[in-house]
Amino acid sequence: MKISIKFSVLVFWVMTISCGKKEPIPTQINFITDYNQAASIAEKSGKPMIIDFYADWSPWCDSLDINTYSDSLVISLSVSNVFVKIDAEVDTALADRFGLSGYPTIVITKSGGQEIDRIWGYLPATEFYNQVQLYLQGRETLEDYLSRLEDEPENLEYLSMIGEKYASRSMYDKSVEYYEMVAELDSDNEDGYAARALASIHDVQGRAKDYKTALETCLRLLRTFPDSPESDEAAALLGFYTAQDGDTLEALKLYKGYLKMNPDSENAQWVKKRIADLEGE
Repeated sequence: MKISIKFSVLVFWVMTISCGKKEPIPTQINFITDYNQAASIAEKSGKPMIIDFYADWSPWCDSLDINTYSDSLVISLSVSNVFVKIDAEVDTALADRFGLSGYPTIVITKSGGQEIDRIWGYLPATEFYNQVQLYLQGRETLEDYLSRLEDEPENLEYLSMIGEKYASRSMYDKSVEYYEMVAELDSDNEDGYAARALASIHDVQGRAKDYKTALETCLRLLRTFPDSPESDEAAALLGFYTAQDGDTLEALKLYKGYLKMNPDSENAQWVKKRIADLEGE
């Protein structure tokens, strides 16, 4: 169903562009960098806003500029939407208002500024375009998944998506609440949802700087689903969360223990870098 919806969006776009006289499609996106100015234009024109919150140090923000915003399909969105670009580390008040939890975050709003939903992280051009169109149609939004959940209260996909969407809004307690539902419903990890949910929970707790609880969740994941794909990263992160909690010596011990047990892991280089950083302090 999801594929067919996105396909229909593309067909609709092609038909719209090809039928009748339309406003010319620009050759680039002209971002507005003043939020209040953009909000005023959006309200007067009745156009939604697409707000890109970025950080200069994020390579994924650069990838959006280079690969996504330069694509003609995405540029075509600027005919009927107001594009805004905000440096989240400069306009911290606006970033806090929208509850950002990572960069890039692209918030799609109604013309009055009310959030419809957001894209959390990098998407290539076609996926970005399709996701924005779905949001503008009210599909795959937080509100949409909450509505679907009323009819299917034990749907693991819906619960997982809701957990992810709350996490992207920095609503960490709500996010953990829904991920815990997933872990309970798929308690034997038959569908792989429970282990992924626990991995998401420790990630959320880490973002919230609750490192002790994140460490406990990693240990819970390792005890409960030691053979899951998520267990290796959880083991590597034991040292990270311990270091973030202030115990450097124990973190080094955990990192070195990880390398001894998992010398060929895909996370081994990352762990070696963490060890070098700690030993260089």
